[in-house]
Amino acid sequence: MNGIICILSHPNVIITAIIIYTQENIYHIMIRKLMLLALAAFVFIEWGPMSQERHKYGIASGDPFVREIVLTFDDGPRETGMQELIAALHSKDYDVKATFFLVGKFAQRYGRITLLLHNAGHELANHTFTHPRLYQDPSVDHIMLQAKRCDDVLEELGIRKTRFLRPPGGGWNTRIFNAMRRKNLKLGLWSLNTADYTGRPKEEIVNLVLGSVRPGTVILMHSGMPNTVEALPEIIAALSKRGYTFVRLEDMWNGGRT
Repeated sequence: MNGIICILSHPNVIITAIIIYTQENIYHIMIRKLMLLALAAFVFIEWGPMSQERHKYGIASGDPFVREIVLTFDDGPRETGMQELIAALHSKDYDVKATFFLVGKFAQRYGRITLLLHNAGHELANHTFTHPRLYQDPSVDHIMLQAKRCDDVLEELGIRKTRFLRPPGGGWNTRIFNAMRRKNLKLGLWSLNTADYTGRPKEEIVNLVLGSVRPGTVILMHSGMPNTVEALPEIIAALSKRGYTFVRLEDMWNGGRT
């Protein structure tokens, strides 16, 4: 009671408290407005006019409200480890379809493995012919040639032309977009990088994926990585129990519409 009387006897204290309270309310209102603006921007990009514009160029993730995941594997096919990778995707409990971004010269050299992937129902996509850093190439014609030579290898094996190209390293610029537009290709990127090419242990790969995955996630892995092969059964089993479905990138593209 004495404390209340003391405060009331000092009007400056009351005024200061009112100012602080008002400032805090204004701060919270501003935060709520910013959150609503962010939500509106997200909806506009995902389902508004920007969605159609974004899909002109490519895909890095799917619908955030659909429990679908894409496993993608870069830099294959490799001389070793591919049979084990295929077996990990097609076990007695699960039959997972994935997307493989193939390097044309390897697809040509290991044609039998390329056909094994195709016959198992996996999507085979373009990762250039020799795996150069396309964003460093000043020539649109050179970029187009890299894409064409990889497509030619697949077509020689009786595999239809792919929709997607993934530039090595994921780097892109206007020259790459120009080349892809002229080749009628879309950019196929990712939203979760396992960095398995660094030699990351199996346990770290599993924990990273299970802790980071969300509906619509496109996961980047690499062919020929023993730790990745070991991690896959645990990842597939755990995410399947969570209600996720594994699809190919083309299946996820634009809600499954071709």
